[in-house]
Amino acid sequence: MAGNLSQIFARLILCVVYLPAGVHGLLSNESFEPAEIERIEAMGTPTQALEKVVEKAKPVSIRAADEEPEAGHRRRSLCRTALRLEDAGVPQPMTMAWAVTLIQLVGGGAMLLGLFTRLFAAPLVLIGAFELWTGVWPLLDSPLPWKWTLGDSQMVAAWLAATLLPIPLLLGGPGKPSIDAMTGGGKKGGGKPAASAG
Repeated sequence: MAGNLSQIFARLILCVVYLPAGVHGLLSNESFEPAEIERIEAMGTPTQALEKVVEKAKPVSIRAADEEPEAGHRRRSLCRTALRLEDAGVPQPMTMAWAVTLIQLVGGGAMLLGLFTRLFAAPLVLIGAFELWTGVWPLLDSPLPWKWTLGDSQMVAAWLAATLLPIPLLLGGPGKPSIDAMTGGGKKGGGKPAASAG
């Protein structure tokens, strides 16, 4: 029973961290410096080749109307992840940023339901470690924990949990109740089977 509770709590925490992060990356916009905008535009998009084909097929009048740039220097929030991926030397940073955001979004919901838990656990460990190292750590004024503000401590705790909690779920399954356990995909996490009589 205690094992099930710890697995359920782990899944809830992962959902609370990753699902809002995915929604924010996909649906929110934030401001970028002009130099960052240039880097983002140089990355292109995963569908850039298709967009070029469609662009060539448009009449000139419609194309001119559609080419109005986004207001100011605001872009989708996942572009911040793309910039950090590029700084880390990851190839195709914009494509990878979309992948990270979608894994956060779908993986966070899947963790809540206990669906494909082991499938999402491994990438969530990597994403959590990347966010902790490249997104959280640079925001801290000091590497010394006793100098952190309450907000800093909470941010570090959340992403540290998001990095470490998928590991026991990967090894032991989602526990009960979960869709994986009901369908046989979470056998290790469903508790010990009852001993056979005789």
